[in-house]
Amino acid sequence: MDFLFDLSWVSRAWEQFLLILSDQPPELICFFLFLGAFLENLIPPIPGDTIIVFGAYLAGMGIVPLAPAYAVMWLGSTSGCLLVYAVAYWKGRAFFLGFRSRIFSEKNLDRVEAGFSRYGDRIVIFNRFLPTVRAFVGIVAGISRLHPLRMLVYVVLSTLIWNSLLVYFGLKVGENWGLVVDALRTYNRVILVLMAAGGIGFWLWRRRKKGRGGSKDSGDSAPPERPDERND
Repeated sequence: MDFLFDLSWVSRAWEQFLLILSDQPPELICFFLFLGAFLENLIPPIPGDTIIVFGAYLAGMGIVPLAPAYAVMWLGSTSGCLLVYAVAYWKGRAFFLGFRSRIFSEKNLDRVEAGFSRYGDRIVIFNRFLPTVRAFVGIVAGISRLHPLRMLVYVVLSTLIWNSLLVYFGLKVGENWGLVVDALRTYNRVILVLMAAGGIGFWLWRRRKKGRGGSKDSGDSAPPERPDERND
């Protein structure tokens, strides 16, 4: 039973997989680089950023050509996000409510759609810079019926900038590519904490504002006059 609670084996298995991958033919490596970047959008626990950094390291070592490796990783990130968007755009919110999950509850979908209608463009443009949230950006954009052309442009630009940064640092550190992965973990934690703090702060602000509005309304309202008082 201890095996179920000791998750260190996941890290060891992942490192072993990367070692095996580095010994494969370039064509097969490029396929797995594409697959990893693609599936991250469908299965968030898959470490897509790690795969991209590792792909840059392999390119820097001359194991795979840089241009094809970069292209397949960018294509995987872009097509995965657009696929999720297309399903949400075509099926609508009813499809996700059918999962009967807390994540896709009607209340949550109402909340994210309201936020998306206000900040939608900016969220999509910076979706790759937002850990965890990025996996749901395509869903919300599709449900909110964001124009396909705008979605395409935003996703292409976002993945291009983010993947370029990962590849650049992966090439720079070479065999120490794990340092970039560690930095990404720290970055993800900081962003998630800031997002959580911002969400809590916004909720408290709304609640305080609503409380002030209610007390003001109750203070301004006067009791109606009685008929006999008006006649006097």
